[in-house]
Amino acid sequence: MFTLIIMGGIFVSSCEEPVDLDIAVLPPQIVVNSNFVPGQPFQVSITKSKNVLSTETEEYVNDAEVRIFSSQGKELDKLQLKHFQHPFYESRRLQPESGKGYRIEVEVPGYPQLIAEDIVPFPVALENIEMDTIETFGAIDERVYKVEINVGFTDPIGAQDYYHLSLYNEVLDPVDETVPMNGFDENNSEDNLVPLMPLENDKDNPTVTFHYEDGGILFTDEDFDGQKAGLKFYSLISLNNEARMGKVIGVLRTVSKDYYLYHTSLSRQIANKDRPFVEPISVYSNIENGLGIFSGYAVYRDSVSISASF
Repeated sequence: MFTLIIMGGIFVSSCEEPVDLDIAVLPPQIVVNSNFVPGQPFQVSITKSKNVLSTETEEYVNDAEVRIFSSQGKELDKLQLKHFQHPFYESRRLQPESGKGYRIEVEVPGYPQLIAEDIVPFPVALENIEMDTIETFGAIDERVYKVEINVGFTDPIGAQDYYHLSLYNEVLDPVDETVPMNGFDENNSEDNLVPLMPLENDKDNPTVTFHYEDGGILFTDEDFDGQKAGLKFYSLISLNNEARMGKVIGVLRTVSKDYYLYHTSLSRQIANKDRPFVEPISVYSNIENGLGIFSGYAVYRDSVSISASF
């Protein structure tokens, strides 16, 4: 018995020994991020990568040279640094066009040249967006509706196409109903709209990945190439007095393959961040000699009004 106690004491003592984890600290890489769309200038964010255990803030690169070229190699523009809260580089006169390819070259002192290429697809029109009420909850002055939303469009036949579909809720100012409280800004961006979430997926929809940022979905035309596509979603809408004359807005992005691969891999990685026993997902990158994404997309918008008839 005495011997067992001594051995147990030795075992406990050995368990309390500190363990040194041999984790290699890799030098930082340059990270380039740019999603570009017709009607808006090129905007490029450039940062340095961080170790996964680092608690340091994002380090932005302010001394890079960023140039955009055509797919034939002609220099189109040298981007200028914009000093905002988060610095980025922006084209002065160049805006991408659908059907054209672009190449980015980034020079950062002390690093190899970074290169990436991508195209801007042609937009695909939303042909219908319809909404029906399934259930209602709450008092009449603060009613919550469970709605079914149907979205339809015709996929071009031929090469594989990639899509990012999002739904947003527009709220009008209670004093002046012609002024959105959260609507498209002067550049027709959806940044000021509230994402309509959660965007529950219907079992008859094609295989989708939920986008990490806006609750939208990423999918391909593998199941309906060249056909009419119909997608169905379920969501909750709160209609108080301010929201009665708002709209549900559908935004269909036709995206490049690189856009699709990057955003699906990032969305899956974020979805698995609290699941330690799931195999980690590598985020796709098309930046040569670095990390990140340089990808194009085109956009088409449609809307359906929310009215008191709900």
